[in-house]
Amino acid sequence: MAVVPNSDLPCHSWLQLLRENKMNSNQTIYLCDDDEGVRSALSYLLKKHGFKVSAYGSGPDLLAAVDDAPTPVRGLFVLDGRMEPMSGAVVHEQLRCRGLENRNPVIFLSGHGDIPAAVSAMEKGAISFVEKPHTEDKLLPLIHQALALEEKWQVSARRSDFLCSMWESLTVRQCQIALHKAEGELNKVIGAKLGITERMVEEHWVKVRDKLGVDTVAALATTIAELRACGVDLSVDAGPT
Repeated sequence: MAVVPNSDLPCHSWLQLLRENKMNSNQTIYLCDDDEGVRSALSYLLKKHGFKVSAYGSGPDLLAAVDDAPTPVRGLFVLDGRMEPMSGAVVHEQLRCRGLENRNPVIFLSGHGDIPAAVSAMEKGAISFVEKPHTEDKLLPLIHQALALEEKWQVSARRSDFLCSMWESLTVRQCQIALHKAEGELNKVIGAKLGITERMVEEHWVKVRDKLGVDTVAALATTIAELRACGVDLSVDAGPT
């Protein structure tokens, strides 16, 4: 699901991120299959239908290209299940380790005997698999769906990155103030808990509002909830000093 921008965040900042996302929307199909015949035929098919394709004969070659690609990596991955020297499952795991999970969809090509492996891959985040020999009517709809999903994932990921960068701009004290304010606590109560004056709490609160781009406690609570939903560790020890 695409993330709807929080209207309480600085509008110009979020719009800039959306423009950057659109500017970088040159989606590529990263195809990896060690069978040259399959690779060539599939590349031809996809290019014939207007897709941008980068084809690789091995997992290491694909991963090297991903490491050299501009960020964010845009597009999806089509992986053969059985390859040498690195299987499709291992390549998939390496892509996940590079932070591409929920950013770039993965589709597996599988032979008749590879169905259990393909199902396992889907349990780890792959969106689908196509049994060989693949046909246009099976593969192309999946490609279109995956590219549409990638567009949504990229917007969501950039939103998450944007929120994380704002949170990381806070000092430890400001993180503490933000978390207490998000719980609806009064300045007097927060000051007593942290051993500081109400005036100091208010001064920190002003800086929190400025850095996070929020005007109200309700807006702050929404932002905190989004950060938690993104899996961000909001504990004070994890915050910047």
